Amino acid sequence: MKANLTCCRLTFSLAAPERLAPIKALTSALSESKVEDVVEVILQSIPYSGFPGAVEILGHIEASSLEAVQRITLSPPRNIFKEVYGAASDKVRDSLRQRHPDLESWILNFAYGTVMQSSRWKTRDLEKLAISSLLGQMRMTPFHSHLRGALRCGCTVQELQELLEGLNDIAHPDAQKKAYELLSAESTKSPNSD
Repeated sequence: MKANLTCCRLTFSLAAPERLAPIKALTSALSESKVEDVVEVILQSIPYSGFPGAVEILGHIEASSLEAVQRITLSPPRNIFKEVYGAASDKVRDSLRQRHPDLESWILNFAYGTVMQSSRWKTRDLEKLAISSLLGQMRMTPFHSHLRGALRCGCTVQELQELLEGLNDIAHPDAQKKAYELLSAESTKSPNSD
């Protein structure tokens, strides 16, 4: 499964429900994706948007549909944190530790070690979800980190350009402008420039 635009809009809505109603985004995602893929998107949004939105939106999926969803099984071991941050992994870990001693282990163990590790999706698709969520929250520093991560994990500049274009109607104009600037700056550095 790839993180299609309706799935990215769903994770955006969980981060910024004032800009796009999650129910509307859920309905759209369910019309274009399998229930299990939509559930995966919701679960993958938890590290960025928290449990409340995920719990609430999962309550809107028919119970009979949820019964068909497989229980989470861990995908083959991979170091998603290292995939995303590459050579900067140690620097990012140090930064997390400096902010709070528990932050590093919580993010590594829960977000990367449990939630993302449970996904069968490619890291590049998880990064597209992260970008969408962080854009919705206007968190441009982590957005930039995950934009670089998406490029590092195989997304092309063109693909990310199309993702941003697909969020134009719902993203805050200031955040969207900054997102395009960051993508433009990264496109000159990335081997995935088109």
